[in-house]
Amino acid sequence: MSSEMNRWLVPDGVEDILPQEAAQIEYWRRLLLDEFSRWGYGQVMPPLVEFVQSLLTGKASDLSLDTCQLVDQVSGKMMGVRADMTPQVARIDAHRLKSKLPTRLCYAGEVLRARPNAVTNSRSPIQVGAELFGHSGVQSDIEIMELMLATCERVGLSSLTLSLGHVGIYRELSVLAGLTAEQDTMAQAILQRKSLPEWQSWCASLTTVSENIKAALFVLPQLCGDGLAVLNLAEKQLSSLSRNIEAALVRLKHIVNHLAMTHQSLCMHLDLSDLRGFQYHTGVVFGVIESSRQRMIASGGRYDESATDTARAATGFSLDLRQLMDLQLPGVPLKRKRILAPAVADMRLVGVIQQLRQEGHSVLIGFPDVDWASQRKECDVELVKEHDHWVVR
Repeated sequence: MSSEMNRWLVPDGVEDILPQEAAQIEYWRRLLLDEFSRWGYGQVMPPLVEFVQSLLTGKASDLSLDTCQLVDQVSGKMMGVRADMTPQVARIDAHRLKSKLPTRLCYAGEVLRARPNAVTNSRSPIQVGAELFGHSGVQSDIEIMELMLATCERVGLSSLTLSLGHVGIYRELSVLAGLTAEQDTMAQAILQRKSLPEWQSWCASLTTVSENIKAALFVLPQLCGDGLAVLNLAEKQLSSLSRNIEAALVRLKHIVNHLAMTHQSLCMHLDLSDLRGFQYHTGVVFGVIESSRQRMIASGGRYDESATDTARAATGFSLDLRQLMDLQLPGVPLKRKRILAPAVADMRLVGVIQQLRQEGHSVLIGFPDVDWASQRKECDVELVKEHDHWVVR
């Protein structure tokens, strides 16, 4: 390929969005933000770049490898291009709004990641999400999950599975077992690989851990399946080990019972070894899977005190709008009628064009030095003059 052609290439994983796809994305973006607004979530628009010292505060530092960084030519400080909007929204809540009451915020915007997504190979998702700050109770977890489900239903997805977990259960078992940092890292890697034989072998190697804690670790990956069935088994095998584990199971049971009542056809899958976002999340983690394609559509979780240096409870979810478009959703944006008008100095014509545009139509001015027939093919109808009046034909 010639150097001239190379000039017009965009980086791998970064894509142009052409008119038809852009119209579709904007349609769904507006629809989702309107849905969030109906639930009381106010939209915020964080900046594309921030100083790294604020962008990667606290547990958001886990995003450092995904954050593209550059030097600010004005201050000389390092800036980062956002790889995730959630920490930015948490900063706005903690340091700009400073409310003592629960705060509901939503957002939509493009992010840039230094590494491509393993599934989509994209580095520039369009992130849409909602966050609820300032409430640590199970009711806020339930609200965010119900909003996530309503969002999926709003875009026409009906065959859904709710995936549930709680990172606090493994975290507590790790503390009770007295795992070293190296052992903890290895355990997390094995659990994320879902390698049961490897996990069993690793548990057997824990010679200094008490038998009841070792047995709890051993059984953890097997606590996976139907929500209520897993919880009933987990209560028998884990709840007596610590108050923190008991409280986590009680919270999960409250969520499962509530959603079973309000979403009777919803399939709920519980996995107590699910460590999604372990470095960032602090409690319940969740996601929605589109059952026919087995694809995670949206995901989130509780991340109390994890995104800022303030003690603020938080839970939320997000989705990638580009990935949502891959599902070929049934909804389509309103197609505007494209009307071709001649470039004629006629005040009556100007008035008709203005009126048509106010009514929501798209009026294109046809240029006299461009082939009229070709321009006409690009439009649905045209404005023509009949008896001193301009009419659509």
